[in-house]
Amino acid sequence: MLKDYSIESNIGVHGYSTPQFTGIGGIIKQRNKDFIVREIPPSGKPIFDGSEIGDNLGGMFIHCVLWKTGLDTYSAIRKLSSSWKIAEKDFGFAGLKDAAAETYQRISIWNIDKKRIYTTNLPNIKIFYPIRQKFAVKIGDLLGNFFEIIIRNNHQKWNNEEWEHFKVHLELKGVLNFYGPQRFGARRPILHLIGKLLLQEKYSDAVTKYLGEISPLENERITKLRQKYHETHSYNKLRFEFPYSYHIERMLLRGLIRHHSAKSIMLNLPKSFLKLAISAYQSYLFNRVLSHLNKTCVPLASDIAIPLPGYRTIQEQVSDEIWDNLTALLEKDSLDLHSFRHEQPNLRSKGSSRRAIIFPNNFNYFPMDIEEKGIKVTFSIPKGSYGTIVIREITKNKI
Repeated sequence: MLKDYSIESNIGVHGYSTPQFTGIGGIIKQRNKDFIVREIPPSGKPIFDGSEIGDNLGGMFIHCVLWKTGLDTYSAIRKLSSSWKIAEKDFGFAGLKDAAAETYQRISIWNIDKKRIYTTNLPNIKIFYPIRQKFAVKIGDLLGNFFEIIIRNNHQKWNNEEWEHFKVHLELKGVLNFYGPQRFGARRPILHLIGKLLLQEKYSDAVTKYLGEISPLENERITKLRQKYHETHSYNKLRFEFPYSYHIERMLLRGLIRHHSAKSIMLNLPKSFLKLAISAYQSYLFNRVLSHLNKTCVPLASDIAIPLPGYRTIQEQVSDEIWDNLTALLEKDSLDLHSFRHEQPNLRSKGSSRRAIIFPNNFNYFPMDIEEKGIKVTFSIPKGSYGTIVIREITKNKI
């Protein structure tokens, strides 16, 4: 269990970019419509009516807008796949969008009749503006995201001068580019721990942690099922008590029922899940290094990048401060850069880098006339960055 539970501590986030601003407090995501995310496709325009995704140029791929609420991107794709009776691999998307939000994003589908798009009728999902293109949408094929976020029940107000000072700070100094909790599992941020155990080849521990780790963010029903995992060996019954959306849990339990080895069980999970777990561990290390640099007041220029470590990460690419901190964190986990050259391709990573600072664009604020006093903020940030990290600087709430 997560005994001393703090999401920020568990994902390596410490400190703020704007400590001179007293937070206004408040609540986000009280309702899905309070958190709207509009993908910014290569056209550079956030998606509103769909025309932003391009023109009809012909081809075997349908590009269209997926609007969803209360579902993450993978869950929405699974529902569409089942409804249209086509394979999930025939879908393409540029980035993952959170479940606790209303989101607009471009997706592609291979060789589907437009008529099926128009007749789609699924809860919490809408598909619109289908056009034909000659290529699929791929991961990373976006510029960023535009956010419209309502903060409710804020206990303190900033006057216009304070808001303007904050806006100038964003424009001139930016914010720390932490990975948000969604990267690690929104309802249970432990995916980085699974990634670490996989690299350590502690497969049995990985199975136990994923099935049995309890999070206060999950509902009581799921918590009881995780407790039952520790108390019973009747895995067959337990497997079907997990909702269908908990497909990783169901796959793990199926492997246990069939008496497969822990290594076989873990490595037969979907390729996308295994890669996400390794990526989450790299993201956790990034957050830890960035927190260290911020705490020790190391100047962070706009061009500073921090490694997402892999077997091709080299010391000459970074400062001694970053290198020493990163290698010490890996050593503490009994790992090193060579650990990412894993014998299993799905656990292997060359590594990359990520900017330490981002500069939100088009930041604006609007007092809201709602039943609870609140304020609406809008801004855009580059792909791979998190709107919740910008909001954290305003509210000064723990994630």
